[in-house]
Amino acid sequence: MDLSWQFFSSSLVTAFLLTLTLAQQQPPYLYHYCSETDGNFTRNSTYETNLNRLLSSFSRRTAHENGFYNFSSGQGSNIANAIALCRGDVSSSDCFNCVNNANTELRDRCPNQIEASIWYDYCMFRYTNHSILGRAETDPAFFIWYGDKVTDVDAFNQALSSLLESLRNKASSGTSLGKFATGSTRVSPFRTIYALAQCTPDLTQNGCSSCLSRVIVYIPQCCGRKQGVRVGMLSCNIRFDIERFYNLTAADTTTT
Repeated sequence: MDLSWQFFSSSLVTAFLLTLTLAQQQPPYLYHYCSETDGNFTRNSTYETNLNRLLSSFSRRTAHENGFYNFSSGQGSNIANAIALCRGDVSSSDCFNCVNNANTELRDRCPNQIEASIWYDYCMFRYTNHSILGRAETDPAFFIWYGDKVTDVDAFNQALSSLLESLRNKASSGTSLGKFATGSTRVSPFRTIYALAQCTPDLTQNGCSSCLSRVIVYIPQCCGRKQGVRVGMLSCNIRFDIERFYNLTAADTTTT
């Protein structure tokens, strides 16, 4: 056998396995938004310098136990602010890896927008030049639906409504360490709904409750009769499905 071909083939296999491993480690990408509201920055501007410094500094940070990060660079109109929020049921290492990947990918997807955001299954990440903390922001929003249409519509919607209201109350009453809740409820002996609700923990109780209420109102408009739905906004998100998609934590509530 030609040794050069053997080496080349081995290199291809190694590269393929490495790529496959990295792909498996990265949580699924969901959505991104490049805002045109605040315009674009020019190359080598003060804002770009601050943004690059902010993004590069993240890789030197340590993982946070509560999965929420906020950081800034610069001052005045050229300040770059960023926050990251991980799902409340993922490990600190998975959270850190997700956000680290997000801040790199968002810069590629929105190369010169002053404000941008990106969502993955495990985390969301955003940056802008205005203040973020303490503001309940619901625009932009995205939705994804899963599975078939519900057949027992009335029973399903009644059970779902009660569950989401319960999780809205529980998540919004959380502390600055976390505003996250999961739970499940039976629709019938053969069907259970599992759901998750979360806000960024910098919000007040009223701010979180209001944000989640907007999501709940939005669900029938975008995704009526779907058995699985995810709606994400900048400050909060909700997901439900007929199969459990989250890890059980102390935040879980089961109703009957």
